[in-house]
Amino acid sequence: MINLLRAELFKLSRNKVFWTLTLIVTVVFALLHYLITVGWWKMSTPFTDAGLEIFSSLALATTPFYFMLYLSTLAGFFVANDFTIGVVKNIVMSGNYRRHIFAAKLIILSLGSVFLAVVCPLLIIIGGKLLFGFGSITDPSSLGYLARATGLFLLHLLALTALLMLIALLAEDSGKTIIISIVIAVLSSIAEVLRPLPGVLETIYQYSIFHHLIDSFRFGMSNADGVRSLSVGLGSMVILACCGNLVFNRKEMK
Repeated sequence: MINLLRAELFKLSRNKVFWTLTLIVTVVFALLHYLITVGWWKMSTPFTDAGLEIFSSLALATTPFYFMLYLSTLAGFFVANDFTIGVVKNIVMSGNYRRHIFAAKLIILSLGSVFLAVVCPLLIIIGGKLLFGFGSITDPSSLGYLARATGLFLLHLLALTALLMLIALLAEDSGKTIIISIVIAVLSSIAEVLRPLPGVLETIYQYSIFHHLIDSFRFGMSNADGVRSLSVGLGSMVILACCGNLVFNRKEMK
């Protein structure tokens, strides 16, 4: 298992798509962060309400459609592409357990996703403050809110990564993986705009990871809402990971 993790980590570190996405995310988010910080782009965010104006640009980075664009691309070229070129078949034939192969790929894909969706934006925000003085914190006591919100967001992001892994396993093609993921992101964005949804659709959406990805940063979340968000994230991650492992174990390697 350790060797599989090392192999997947090495592949990620040598993956040109991953580093291209890192560059794109850094440049785009740095520009957005600058425009929001200097007041050119005015927007109301939970971070402003919490007295953490320096993190206002995170409201964009935590929008599902925004990060689904590059996370689906990473999943497509890091996971699905391995089926196309026959890498997975060679790993399976080497005698490794399929569940270990799946777990190693999911763990490293999750690490790459967290780096792109969370670490890069935070490094830009902190770097902008240290180097240029961009942004301010008017209420340091709200840093606890930031820690809670970021923790919940990371949990739902891991569940989303498990979903992308499942899509990549079913599609076995980078292009199909990206298209399916973007369609799901568009539908979730439309659902958020059209809320409340009719009938049972509203209930389904309330318990989806897409809703809780956005809701994670809601200021003034009650303890009950926090427990529900935690339950949805953990439950979704376990269910999606188990489904992905089941699909991978039953998949015919060509």
